[in-house]
Amino acid sequence: MKALKILRFPLFFIVVVWAVTSCKAPAELPKVIAKPISTNRLLKKVEENSFNYEYLTIKNIRCNFSSSDSKTTFKINLKSKQDDQILVSISKLNIPVGRVLLTPDSVKYVNYIDRQFFVDDYTFLSSFLHIDVDFGTIQSIISNNAFSYRNDPKNRDYRTFKSYIESNMYVLQSEKERKIDKLDEKNNIDKIERRLKRLDDQAFIIQRMFFEPAGFALTKLELDDKTNRRNMSMTFSEFVQVVGKDYPSSMNMNFISPEENINMRIKLSGFSTEEVSSFQLKIPEKYEQIHVK
Repeated sequence: MKALKILRFPLFFIVVVWAVTSCKAPAELPKVIAKPISTNRLLKKVEENSFNYEYLTIKNIRCNFSSSDSKTTFKINLKSKQDDQILVSISKLNIPVGRVLLTPDSVKYVNYIDRQFFVDDYTFLSSFLHIDVDFGTIQSIISNNAFSYRNDPKNRDYRTFKSYIESNMYVLQSEKERKIDKLDEKNNIDKIERRLKRLDDQAFIIQRMFFEPAGFALTKLELDDKTNRRNMSMTFSEFVQVVGKDYPSSMNMNFISPEENINMRIKLSGFSTEEVSSFQLKIPEKYEQIHVK
């Protein structure tokens, strides 16, 4: 029962929401030398080479989860219809544990172990992670596409992004190094607060995305929350050709904060782009609704 406790905790639910990518059999990416290009050109290339789908099913997602005081393994089945909904089914030892249904407007989570359910918009996820998480953010991760943590619908915030090459990878970074150094100094708290107010943000976060130069696939994502001393990183590897695009079949996620240290290793198989007929999530009448602040 101790191994199942983490499956009941809201933090596990947050991690599962982030754990959505797909695969077939792994292969190495072709070796290409990265040549300097503009930020706009890099964004265009990433968009052109992102995984575009109407329907997506991942039948077998194997997850190894560890935190500061717990370890467990579980399976996930994912179904997605682009721009409409994402259904995640969670099981352990072939026993249904929970389901998460994401739509552009809502998040629904049913906990079969404790007979509880949760219904909200993306406010809880955003406030916990201190970034603007919404349906589009999660869909971008599924598509192996670029996104901004500020989630500006007009992408105006990409104007602050800098692009460069590091270890033969293209990097998109949300702030320029000189500005980071100035804001990160101990005596510049006032400057940080003024910048956050101008951007309508609650935390000073540095976002970096790494793209390989052959097919511009996303290989690493970093979010460094300097205000709350939290850091999340996701690495994508063992790429394969899926619908003519390089796509990762393995993912590793780390979330580090003063309160918690979480790692999630994920392997994926059973990939399909055939039409999905049902995204069913029923909430039994006797289940208790919970509210998470």
